[in-house]
Amino acid sequence: MNKDIERKVIAILEILNNYNEPVGANTISEKLLEKGIELSDRAVRYHLKIMDERGLTKVVGKKGRLITEKGREEIKKALIADKLGFIISKIENLAYQVTLDRSTGKGKVILNLSIIPKKDLQKSLNIMKDILKKGYGISEKIIIFDKKEEEIIPGVIVPEKSVILGTVCSVTIHGVLIKNGIPVNAKFAGVLEVKDHEPTRFLEAITYNGSTLDPLEIFIKSKMTSISSVVKKKEGRVLATFREIPNSAREDAQNIIEELKEIDIKGKIYLGKPNQELFGVPVTQGTSALVIVGGLNPIAGIIEADIEAENKAMSILYNYEDLKPIKDYI
Repeated sequence: MNKDIERKVIAILEILNNYNEPVGANTISEKLLEKGIELSDRAVRYHLKIMDERGLTKVVGKKGRLITEKGREEIKKALIADKLGFIISKIENLAYQVTLDRSTGKGKVILNLSIIPKKDLQKSLNIMKDILKKGYGISEKIIIFDKKEEEIIPGVIVPEKSVILGTVCSVTIHGVLIKNGIPVNAKFAGVLEVKDHEPTRFLEAITYNGSTLDPLEIFIKSKMTSISSVVKKKEGRVLATFREIPNSAREDAQNIIEELKEIDIKGKIYLGKPNQELFGVPVTQGTSALVIVGGLNPIAGIIEADIEAENKAMSILYNYEDLKPIKDYI
């Protein structure tokens, strides 16, 4: 099978993997277009026939196709060369779709989604509240999806006895800046050392260009954070992202960041001096560093408390005005 067909097969499998019910060719065609792949319904059915023969999908009457376990394994084995650059492309595509108006507090923001057991919800919210209050997140506004919300957000599937927590992703700020004409270069995500509530240096980093997975998810799974220690003892390790902006845009960026605080996007954001390193990381000549404390820190705190959580960073676009302050859920 040639690489072009293989890429289309993987793209279809990734779409099917987001559903727990049969999906038809029309829906698949629409979702492929969002990925930049234009296939007619007829062409989709042709590819599905090949996938059925390979055991990657199975027909469910006239309702459509379901992905098989073999199909899920195929996704995991997808060509690494095709995956490289996926994260940075995802950041850029989602950032462009941010429509948040900093003067009204309305518009689309990017959410991280985290699945947790419903029995641990209140404990999780209390942990998150303390972390967000200290500024180790993007906003104190969140959303909780329960079973009844499945119809509202396509692709959001709430497992039995679980809920999904939606928290604002740091790429939202990236999006607001580029919408206001400020070029932003996302460099890496890392683990930032904190002492007396002040960042000192990056301890670990994974570049976006060189990763096929979201770096913050990797750090969380590897249990490399100690956000609970930062909240209680003022020192430890938190998640953060590192970006660069042109020196000429630095003042405008600072003004936008200040304005965002008025609509409760007031997590810890650090803007470096022109051409100078920040937290031990040098910048490209002609730029200033922009370090944003990661939106997944509250979830890292939950995992540190031995609560199970499955995370999907940069997951969906959602209306910021429909989020609620975390205190309203407690």
